[in-house]
Amino acid sequence: MEIPYLEYFGLSEKPFGMTPDPAFYYESKQHREALDCLTFFLAQREGFALIYGDVGSGKTTLSRIFIDSLGNKTYNTALILNPIMDEAEFIKEVLKELNVQNEQNTKKELYDTLKTFLLDEFAKGKETVLIIDEAQLISNELLELIRLISNIETDKQKILHTIFFAQPEFIEKLRDKSMRHLSQRITVTYYIAPLSYGEVRSYIGYRLIKAGMKSNFDIKDNAVKLIHAASRGYPRLINYLCDRCLLLLYAQSKNVIDKRAVSKVLQEENIPLSSVRKKQEVNRSIMEIVFIMLNFFLILFILNLLGIL
Repeated sequence: MEIPYLEYFGLSEKPFGMTPDPAFYYESKQHREALDCLTFFLAQREGFALIYGDVGSGKTTLSRIFIDSLGNKTYNTALILNPIMDEAEFIKEVLKELNVQNEQNTKKELYDTLKTFLLDEFAKGKETVLIIDEAQLISNELLELIRLISNIETDKQKILHTIFFAQPEFIEKLRDKSMRHLSQRITVTYYIAPLSYGEVRSYIGYRLIKAGMKSNFDIKDNAVKLIHAASRGYPRLINYLCDRCLLLLYAQSKNVIDKRAVSKVLQEENIPLSSVRKKQEVNRSIMEIVFIMLNFFLILFILNLLGIL
């Protein structure tokens, strides 16, 4: 489908897509630190790592960037994007991702096939990295199987390294007593925080440049502040708002995103500003309380100097 504003802004492709695209990967401080943690995790040859963050924080894109960074001469990789399956289906999917020919069906046969592959590959000098996206959806039974699979190892080290990418609910799941055997094995954990205001501005500019922006285009500071507040710093929501803003500018034959344009998009898309206003009101209330307290102590100080107290 033709996107009407591309030619208008001189763009070669859509800058704010809603699907994960490694070509548009913006490395924030949090994403860089997450990758550093995973690099350390593999260097230590440990069993489990966890990267978690809220919806739209860039976890899926990060997982693909990490996979692409691994040399295929050193590592085999398997990426599971949807872990809603039973144990047998899961092992079949892992074997498929590892390009292992398989005609087995029982869980025991599948397990043995995977074990043979892992040990044979390790003997050749290759370790295996299993990455599971949306890990908060994994059932307790499947998590137990994943833990058991991690027991496939040599006398000295792990040969399967499992990385969970999950939403914060996964943390709650791991706190359950039944999950203590798994949670104790997760040696690297990192939370991907939302983008700061400065990062949001850089993020928007970066994606526009990557998409080939050549026209006379500008985005005002007040617009970025509102986008940051409304999206709470999550890349997916930033993309959504910016895409709609570009469409609005095209319809109005304008080339500047200002606060008015963002507000109109928020209104038309029924995106509530209550969270933005609430944050502003909370900050204002805190300042008012601080001001009252300072005045109170100042009055006490003056009264004390005058000998009234």
